[in-house]
Amino acid sequence: MKIGIIARINCHSCIKIARRIIELIPESWELVLEDKLAKALNRKGVNFKDIDADIIIVVGGDGTILRTAQLSRGKILGINVGGLGFLSEVEIGNIEESIYNLIKGNYKTYEVMKLNVYVNDQLFGKGINDVVIHTARISKIRKFSVYINDRFMENTSADGVIVATPIGSTSYSYSAGGPILIPSLKAMVISYIAPFGSRLRPIVCPDDSKITIKIIGRFSSLVIIDGQREAVVNGNDRIDIRVSDERLTFIELKNSFYDRLREKLIKDVVN
Repeated sequence: MKIGIIARINCHSCIKIARRIIELIPESWELVLEDKLAKALNRKGVNFKDIDADIIIVVGGDGTILRTAQLSRGKILGINVGGLGFLSEVEIGNIEESIYNLIKGNYKTYEVMKLNVYVNDQLFGKGINDVVIHTARISKIRKFSVYINDRFMENTSADGVIVATPIGSTSYSYSAGGPILIPSLKAMVISYIAPFGSRLRPIVCPDDSKITIKIIGRFSSLVIIDGQREAVVNGNDRIDIRVSDERLTFIELKNSFYDRLREKLIKDVVN
């Protein structure tokens, strides 16, 4: 078994937890550490993009998991340190129990979809959460044309447009008023950020759809994938979004999607 470990490096608790996980991993298993974490632990490591393991344990928050999904290869087990951690399976109080279950093979896996993002027909990147096309300047709304399978939907003036996967529907899209999609759904959702006068509500599209966003006018905007990678797009540029043939696999120990939904989102609302 080959295990990769990645941790948020500017977090003392994350490094401490990573050190403890290393102590728990069987000596017979091959261990690969991300190079910055390895340096903090006085060990040898490899670059983020060179990590290719059976399982990657990620210590940090959703941002660290998304970066891992962008650059590394392997099934992901997230350990939440700090924020909401919706993509994380393990909370701080359950780390040792969770690692023991991982070692024993007492876990399940589930897959989430990826998105391919093209700018003017050139592949820009892949994401698992969302693609955001946003104004490049604060308080300057832009006009966007939205198409589904090359059929015109509408022109909308807004701060931005979000296209999210089911797992990403609990993130920025949810904050913008979009619905939560159950991960088993084969679909994407289009949501708008602070739309001005738009009568169109968030819309759910099947996973075989091509969603196209065109920037209207001469002013620039940003296209951002998973909050990790961004590029400037200009007036009349076109962004095409499709579901990728690739999938990302997560480790599930005991907390199902419904458990996390209740504990991390619904619970806060009820309380």
